[in-house]
Amino acid sequence: MKNNQLYNLLNLPAEVIHKLDEYGSTREDTFNIKAEDLIKDTGLIKELDKLIARNTGQDDDGMKILWEELNIARQSFDEYQKKGIPDNIFTDTMKFCTRFLNEYYKTYSCYRFVWGWWFPRQLALMEFRIGALEYEYCDGQYTSLHIPSDADLTPQSVLKSISQFKDFCRKYYPGREEMQIQCESWMLSPALKDILTPDSNILKFQELFDITETNYESMAVLDWVFPGYNKVSEKLPEKTSLQANMKKYLLDGNKPGWTKGILKTALN
Repeated sequence: MKNNQLYNLLNLPAEVIHKLDEYGSTREDTFNIKAEDLIKDTGLIKELDKLIARNTGQDDDGMKILWEELNIARQSFDEYQKKGIPDNIFTDTMKFCTRFLNEYYKTYSCYRFVWGWWFPRQLALMEFRIGALEYEYCDGQYTSLHIPSDADLTPQSVLKSISQFKDFCRKYYPGREEMQIQCESWMLSPALKDILTPDSNILKFQELFDITETNYESMAVLDWVFPGYNKVSEKLPEKTSLQANMKKYLLDGNKPGWTKGILKTALN
């Protein structure tokens, strides 16, 4: 798969493709970490963005690191092929970068890739999007469930995704379907019962987990509910009922925090 074939497969914005091509046409071929290196040495996952930065230099909009990581993604595609994993799972998984590029543009009216530190998980075949949700194999100990911003959180969609993930594991990673599934998110916060209506899909999602811990000092909720805002004030937008209710809750001095949970045994 050539670079531009991948860009088109992932529906990258035309402006981003132009910037990637611009960098690709002038780069020096000095960076040689490959997908198989990440798979064999998972310690590289946390270091990849730093290693790329040392080779590429100043990268204000993140397009250099995005080019280098997408170049590795072409090799990840080959690894998918070797395992027989369907192409649609590769595409859905790698569209991680497309989603965050578009979300950054929606917030700041320009394209910038700021998630180069996370993308190596997908490149190393440690994280996959299966249906509505994403699943990350963590140190062979447990699976971390992640909630994409565009996820359909209706109960039927969530349960279908979990079932599909179990089938995925049985077929491509036997034994991992038995691993405990954990989730960390503001969406699991017990405080949301005071913010959302009883028919909320988020509250129904919570019911699938046994809550183990909540850090009420965390303000990470701002990043996800109010992107672009880093403090509580009257300036917080109220474009959705969630934002309106959350804003009132925060202005009243409350904090929903960040919560950890374990998928209930009946589902796990």
